[in-house]
Amino acid sequence: SRNLIAPINSLKKAAIKLSSGDLSARVAIPASRKDELGVLGRDFNSMANQLEQLISAQKRLLADISHELRSPLTRLKMATGLAQMQASEASQSYLLRIEKEANQLDKMIADVLQVSRLEAQSQALSLQKQSLKDIVEHVLNDAQFEAKQNTKTLTFSGSADVMLSCDESLIASALENLLRNAIKYAHSNISFNVHYNSKVYIEICDDGPGVPNDQLSKLCEPFFRQSDARDRVSGGTGLGLAIAKNAIIAHGGSLALSNKENGGLCANITLPITKE
Repeated sequence: SRNLIAPINSLKKAAIKLSSGDLSARVAIPASRKDELGVLGRDFNSMANQLEQLISAQKRLLADISHELRSPLTRLKMATGLAQMQASEASQSYLLRIEKEANQLDKMIADVLQVSRLEAQSQALSLQKQSLKDIVEHVLNDAQFEAKQNTKTLTFSGSADVMLSCDESLIASALENLLRNAIKYAHSNISFNVHYNSKVYIEICDDGPGVPNDQLSKLCEPFFRQSDARDRVSGGTGLGLAIAKNAIIAHGGSLALSNKENGGLCANITLPITKE
């Protein structure tokens, strides 16, 4: 019985890990095992190897293409700047439009490269002891201004008076992306709550339409946008949440998204506290 159950349990655990994104998951099957379970386990490992190679190649290709686009884009921006100095007044509006779109493309490429580095765990973290209160205050100042411009209300509650060992710019970027997402889709109110004990817990909620439950796990995938309310027409590239999640994971934390019972989306962040 043990001889049959052990490989089945190993296969089950590997399948769960693989489905959750752990591409290194493999079944522990001895090469000497020649029965059906042995064949199944080796076939599973072969499939996992293929998946890991394909997905890794896809990520490398995306990063390489984004990197190569940087040079011609820089030349385009320089040429646009030179053209603006010599262009007639009638042509300025077209050149300004080109400049705006080039800057948008530059921002998108920078986001793609950042996601690629974070997913590959090759992003160099500048870890320093930081006050979460200072980071939150800086992010909230910008977010409250943006919310006010959109005639929405952003409220803060709790306490952020705690020290973290973190890369300040990455954590700030993660919070900014989550708040910007909440402001964009909220009807009128956004809440930002922070509390801590053994860990830091941050909750960012909006009162918007939320998303279908079966798509919650996909929201943090690069370029994913929910088909109706969260599409390209409403702005964004589908990279903000991917950057936020990978930045938080890089700090040993976690990000979970959930729908509120009375409507709206909540982002729940957990971060470890600096040990003295």
